[in-house]
Amino acid sequence: MIELRNITKTFNLTGSKDDLRVALDNLSLKIMDGEFITVIGGNGSGKTTMMNIITGHLFPDSGQVLLNDLDITKVSEHQRAAYFGRVFQDPMMGTTADMSVLENLEIAYRRGRKHSPFRWGFSKKNKKDFIDELKRFDLGLEDRLTQKVGMMSGGQRQALTLLMATMRNKPTHKMIENMYYRFAKNKEEAKKVFFEATDPSKMAYLEAKKNKYSSREERKQKISEAYQAYDEAVRKFDFAKQILLLDEHTAALDPKTASKVLEMTNRIVREEKLTTIMITHNMKDAIKYGDRLIMMSSGHIVVDISGEEKKKLTVEQLLAMFNVASEDDVLPDSVILGN
Repeated sequence: MIELRNITKTFNLTGSKDDLRVALDNLSLKIMDGEFITVIGGNGSGKTTMMNIITGHLFPDSGQVLLNDLDITKVSEHQRAAYFGRVFQDPMMGTTADMSVLENLEIAYRRGRKHSPFRWGFSKKNKKDFIDELKRFDLGLEDRLTQKVGMMSGGQRQALTLLMATMRNKPTHKMIENMYYRFAKNKEEAKKVFFEATDPSKMAYLEAKKNKYSSREERKQKISEAYQAYDEAVRKFDFAKQILLLDEHTAALDPKTASKVLEMTNRIVREEKLTTIMITHNMKDAIKYGDRLIMMSSGHIVVDISGEEKKKLTVEQLLAMFNVASEDDVLPDSVILGN
């Protein structure tokens, strides 16, 4: 769950005290686990500023950013990187042009993990998994593992960036424990909570390994069941499940490729149950995709609609809502027409 609480962000464009622009004005937004929201609005409405506040690229002037109820407002962008996967409008961003497809994927897969620079290499299992994932895009990427990313088309590169943004090496129990403590206001209290929740199942697992059983099959089953219970107890503290941030990620693609990338985006989000924020310049896409739609104007959320109401929404109805709620703001034709 990600929450913005009373966020205000002001930019001084020229250095003059009289030339201030309020990008976000006391904005509050809560996005629940697994929720897929689309965000739409005109230029200067605050969409990208909101995204940058979430990732830590910008810090708010006031207000709080919460990740699963833990305050990350002052946590640096570098520290937050393991918890957010972001795809930008420019296909050149998010990948390293001079490295191969395989090298880019390996780096993305290891994101957030400590590793020695002297132990760089490729896992055969990872390579097979990468190939299986790339095949799903139907862009021939699985046959280009050794090709430098800079030589690929915009659509191929954006598809690769999307895959990289949604990849996550399953964290170890120790990593989950350390991440849980990292943002806790009271670390001693956090350690107590973690211990009380996980220690009984850990002890049961260790006891199961010591016990004697009537057969090898029974021993294997009992130990497996005990470990699964312990694993589930620990993973309840894995608050850093990846949140996917899509910043107009199909805007620079031709319509056919954009449609294919959007469909793949929707499939990945649904299958992985990813918490997702997708900024789009296209009203039709904002209505078609996601569980919830918000529209921004002048640093405020002026429309917030979800469920059956969103499913039945039309472009004309959404435009009417915007005109009523946004006062003098005007949407560009590209947003209305979906160009």
